[in-house]
Amino acid sequence: MKNSDGRSLDHSTLEYIRLQAVKAVRKGMSPREVGEIFGMHRSKVYEWVKKAKEMGLATLNAKPVPGRKSFINEQQEGILVFWLCAFTPLDFEFSTVLWTTEMIKTLIERKFSIYMSRSAVGRFLRRINLTPQRPVYRAIERDQFSVDNWINKEFPRIKELASNEGAIIYFLDEAGARTDYHAGTTWGLEGLTPIIPSTGGRYRINMIAAITSEGKMHFQIGPSSLNGGAFVEYLKILAQENSCPIYIVTDGYSAHHAKVVKEYLETTNGKVKIFFLPTYSPHLNPVELVWSNIKTQGIARHLIRNVEELKNKATQLLEDLKKSPEKVRELFKEESVQYAI
Repeated sequence: MKNSDGRSLDHSTLEYIRLQAVKAVRKGMSPREVGEIFGMHRSKVYEWVKKAKEMGLATLNAKPVPGRKSFINEQQEGILVFWLCAFTPLDFEFSTVLWTTEMIKTLIERKFSIYMSRSAVGRFLRRINLTPQRPVYRAIERDQFSVDNWINKEFPRIKELASNEGAIIYFLDEAGARTDYHAGTTWGLEGLTPIIPSTGGRYRINMIAAITSEGKMHFQIGPSSLNGGAFVEYLKILAQENSCPIYIVTDGYSAHHAKVVKEYLETTNGKVKIFFLPTYSPHLNPVELVWSNIKTQGIARHLIRNVEELKNKATQLLEDLKKSPEKVRELFKEESVQYAI
């Protein structure tokens, strides 16, 4: 048998050989003979016998192998999590805004002088429960002071004014829908991308909707161009369906500021009033949640072949929502629009 030093053996097997070899020597066999029996070099047998004599047989037992330790200590881990969750790569002189494993690897090297492979970084991130996320994009032009002022002062003032005048507050917004918008996932065999039928044509419709925190909803599909004139026509329909004054909360889209809109408002003698959300703050408008539901959970999950099918599907989805006031009220429980309740 070829002589070995035992490094190729697992720990439990090597422990057994060490103990049996020493016992055999103590019974009178020579280290050379024992080495030949176990396929070990005689010098290793001498080493074990000497170690057992000086420190006892227990010293030949296999030692527990510690788990692989993280290269990053607990304090560094906390700092890294804070950086990745509170900042973007731009804050650390990278050129893009989304974190990648390679960037995080570089950040660890720069800040902690710890060098890890990209795969090790990936395993580490999963261990501390950091996973790839689809981010929410926020306009850099947004003025947080204006947002806070709207939530804490402006809208409470509007609510009080509406209460005094017996007015109903509608949140209003416009949106477009297209046949080539796709979202969601489906099941399939790993490595084999599912193929879903869709039209190669690009058809679009425009939609406008207004909702209240009490669950009322009004909508219209079209017209093809959402200009000031079309906005006025929609306001007229909404005003006719409400005997009380109506307050419209909407964004600063140019059509909402058109001259024809201002002229119309003057003719209503205060029955219709418009209040504008802070700029670059769509998250404050609960109608955005209507569009998200209609497009992502509805239109994007159906096979739509032409503009007529697109219009019919959008109408059906909006009608279903309109007939369910409780679902409309549920939209206002979203954190960003709870202020409007």
